[in-house]
Amino acid sequence: MNEYNDINVLEEQEGISLQELFRIVWNNIALILIITMWVLVIGIVYTFSIVQPKYTANSSLMVQVDVESSGTNEQSAIVIANNLMGTYKEFIVSNRVLESVKEDIPELSNTSLSSLKNSISISITSQILIIYISVVNSSPELAQEIANTLVENSIEIANDPESPYVLLQNKLKVLDVAKLPTSPSSPNKTLNVIISGLLGGILALGVVFVKEFFNNKYKTVDELERHLNIKVLAAVPGTIKERKLVD
Repeated sequence: MNEYNDINVLEEQEGISLQELFRIVWNNIALILIITMWVLVIGIVYTFSIVQPKYTANSSLMVQVDVESSGTNEQSAIVIANNLMGTYKEFIVSNRVLESVKEDIPELSNTSLSSLKNSISISITSQILIIYISVVNSSPELAQEIANTLVENSIEIANDPESPYVLLQNKLKVLDVAKLPTSPSSPNKTLNVIISGLLGGILALGVVFVKEFFNNKYKTVDELERHLNIKVLAAVPGTIKERKLVD
């Protein structure tokens, strides 16, 4: 029983205490501050000088079924429109619509359909017959032009009498026209600076603790007695300052 207790005491002694953690941090405070500041400076330079700002233009469409032309009541028209929301969401970013947008905007001649599609976000909400369109681009003018052209071409292709999209005809209406973005939507400069500071601090602490982990030197008499299970009778000061104090 006594041997078991001795093992538990030894395990508790070998664990690192909160006081030792503070000591490690304090002894390496200069290194921590230097690493944190370097990462913070890199984050600031990247955010304000390297990364290209992006602008977002927003437009919207409404799905509306004409009660008189469809021969249905108002409730049925709402159900039909709601059932078509998912179809319209995919139709707006279909290859046919995107190709027509590329043809109408010369600046997109060298842009692939996949890149153009990735710059467009389509969102719908249950029970609300509105399709929200967001276009992100490094040029605010181009973002606005893409958003408005996408809306116009979607309606034009859907309403084409010669197109096979009979169920989609005459149901899309423009709700909001995209306006010229006046400020970038990304990057979030304040957030990037905060994240850089946090990452710098975490990285600095990681470096300090890794450095401490591989340091196998005994720094105090207590550590020596604890690990070697011996009683230290005397210790020679290790620094010139400590030796002068002893003298």
